[in-house]
Amino acid sequence: MKFHFILLLVLMMLSSCVQDVEPIIYSDSKDDIKSEHLINPKEAYQLLADKPNDYIPIHVSKAPAYKTGHIKNAINIWRPDYGADQKKPYGGLIPSKNKLESLIQSFGFEKGKTLLLYDLKANVDALRFAWVLRLYGFEDFKLISGGMKNWELADLPVTQSIPDVPTKSQFKLSTSFNEEIIAYFDDVQEAITDTNTVLIDTREDYEYLGRPFQFKDTILPYKLGAFDRGSIPSSIHLNWSTFADLDGDHRIKSEKDLRHDLVKHGITDDKNIILYCHSGSRTSHTFYVLKDILGFENVKNYDGSWIEWSYYSTLDENLPMQYVVSDEAFILLKDSLTLSLTDE
Repeated sequence: MKFHFILLLVLMMLSSCVQDVEPIIYSDSKDDIKSEHLINPKEAYQLLADKPNDYIPIHVSKAPAYKTGHIKNAINIWRPDYGADQKKPYGGLIPSKNKLESLIQSFGFEKGKTLLLYDLKANVDALRFAWVLRLYGFEDFKLISGGMKNWELADLPVTQSIPDVPTKSQFKLSTSFNEEIIAYFDDVQEAITDTNTVLIDTREDYEYLGRPFQFKDTILPYKLGAFDRGSIPSSIHLNWSTFADLDGDHRIKSEKDLRHDLVKHGITDDKNIILYCHSGSRTSHTFYVLKDILGFENVKNYDGSWIEWSYYSTLDENLPMQYVVSDEAFILLKDSLTLSLTDE
């Protein structure tokens, strides 16, 4: 009898402890998404109006898109401007320190100024540039939330006028290089069998699955620049755009939505995370969300991504590859797409 009483008392105490633990409730508002570098369009507009000499808007897109409309005095850059200058048999890699330093100098940037980065697609390209900047120890930038889409939704002015070329500065980057945020080929090889590391593929589903797809008037087995189709073994597929409101204002989604998607894919912050896409660009958006918005500590971007991995797979038949779509299914899908294209 005494034993049963003690057991009942213990169960009551445990029940009380469980009831005292309240579930974490995450915000369902995009307005609550905050980080050191994030700024809303109206704040950015006011800064440019009040202190035009202290802030340099950087429009990241191809030149024709830039010419149709941009923020006043914005400087246009595109991926080759902050891409590799050292020759390799494949592309998509980061620039040298000298190249990046020269680009920043061309903005007329000096200490005390701040870059205001934005683009046309949820800041996925602007964030690749931001990630490259951070690799070389440069943190003097702000990201305009939602990019050009959100700027226009805020009814802020856009111009087609091309600004004068700034006077080149003498700015120098620091000597630091942030190895903590970049992953290399060998890191990814080890991650495949490392239970403490999660590989995340942020590409489109057809890329991850290894399916053929239509590009303009051509059926391709894989995206241009790559050397094979498929994905890196053990990787989880999480499209970068899952975290962006591409159907709305292009801002990062609410923390409630972000956490929901991570739980759904079994991604937790107690693991080391390596991100890859085609060339390390789309990953930069996912990197920013995980690292800066959600506070994940151990996140790295695989700069070489699928382009590098697929290149080495053509040289080493023992390099592990993953084909979700079999060769037989691939041929059937390719034939089906070809027939559809012919019918058009």
